Amino acid sequence: MLSRRWIHVAAALVLPGAAILIGFALAGEIAWSRALGAVAVLVVLAALVSHRRLASLDGFETHLFGTAAAPLPAAGLSADDYIAALERLEIAAAERAAHEKTRTQAAEAVIDAIPDPLLVIENARQVVLANTAARALFGPAAGRELAAVLRDPALIAAIETAAPGDPAQEVEFALAGAVERIFAGHVVALPETPGAAPRVLVAFADRTAVKRADRVRADFVANVSHELRTPLASLQGFIETLRGPARDDAAARDRFLGIMNDQAMRMGRLVADLLSLSRIEQDEHTPPAERVAVAKILRSVADALLPTARAKAMTIVLESAPDLPPVVGDVDQLTQVFQNLIDNAIKYGRPETPVTVTAKVIARPPGHLRLPAQVVAVSIADRGEGIAREHLPRLTERFYRIDTGRSRALGGTGLGLAIVKHIVNRHRGALLVDSELGRGSTFTVCLAPVGSDPAGAGQPGR
Repeated sequence: MLSRRWIHVAAALVLPGAAILIGFALAGEIAWSRALGAVAVLVVLAALVSHRRLASLDGFETHLFGTAAAPLPAAGLSADDYIAALERLEIAAAERAAHEKTRTQAAEAVIDAIPDPLLVIENARQVVLANTAARALFGPAAGRELAAVLRDPALIAAIETAAPGDPAQEVEFALAGAVERIFAGHVVALPETPGAAPRVLVAFADRTAVKRADRVRADFVANVSHELRTPLASLQGFIETLRGPARDDAAARDRFLGIMNDQAMRMGRLVADLLSLSRIEQDEHTPPAERVAVAKILRSVADALLPTARAKAMTIVLESAPDLPPVVGDVDQLTQVFQNLIDNAIKYGRPETPVTVTAKVIARPPGHLRLPAQVVAVSIADRGEGIAREHLPRLTERFYRIDTGRSRALGGTGLGLAIVKHIVNRHRGALLVDSELGRGSTFTVCLAPVGSDPAGAGQPGR
């Protein structure tokens, strides 16, 4: 096909020039030898040019119309043949593009379905892909600079040094926020693709629960064993006494059984508070989303604790604004917060004094910029001995007591305010403490009203 077409094209290129040269030779203008030599040069040049161009055209036609198994038609090709072939080529290209798009969408759906956050970083500088879990953790990360999404130097260094074929690197880091979370970043370089920029995959595993469990175990060994040692020793001593010298002493038996009951109840409260704290910490990074009426919770808690207050000739004064908006929260946990705080106010308040509970809307407290502009503030004030300033920063630590003997005598476990702090953290709120020696203490819980954005709220400085 190519040789026949080549002859035709070469002849078409040579004939006009050859005719002119022959005409000049017939007219005697040039010698026949020169005319024939020039015609020979024209033939050679036409052959070279036409062969190169026609070879490219032949390959193009073979791509459009057929292969060795299906040769081109010998009769030649019309313009309609070219148009039809180009249309077929366009349809095939569109089908391939649609197929590739479907494959890409399927791959993205699989990546989005993975529960762990995943990031793909290009040139160790820019995030080019983030799955659903990563967007929930970092926000809209795709298209942003790496330094704007991840700020841990060790993790960034691992990404920058990752190379194809190297084993995965693991970097543990803390993610700051209202509630600190611990993650392990698994960094691995993706296989190189010709013409494409180098890419690195980072998969994140949440280690927060594991770290908290480790801390709980450490707390148990360091504190709980000590807290349980005294009541267990008391129970063992009383049991030995009742089985020995006081076996037939009815008065001693009644007194000892009462003390044993108090000690058993104390251990029960300690175990219950530990379990409660563990459950709260597990969900601390997930804020609640319910609509809660604070005034209703406060009334319920005040009614439940009224007998305890009356035992000390105390009163519970509840002052709630009539237009108090609902807050975003968890009913059971907020009930536990206010029950702990009001119960503490009764325990540490002076007899025959009131415990004042105030609920109202206030402007955001100074220094708490992550809170919304308006918050619902619930304050619990007692008229007790007050707390020295040096103790205030440590009040919410586990097992921290200002007066250990008095706290235990009043039935405290040393975990009440720690529970309050973690619940308030989960609600993205703030816990404020104000106290003056000799005049009493005020604990204020600030919560986000419904309709505000409490996602970034926290307790700076705690």
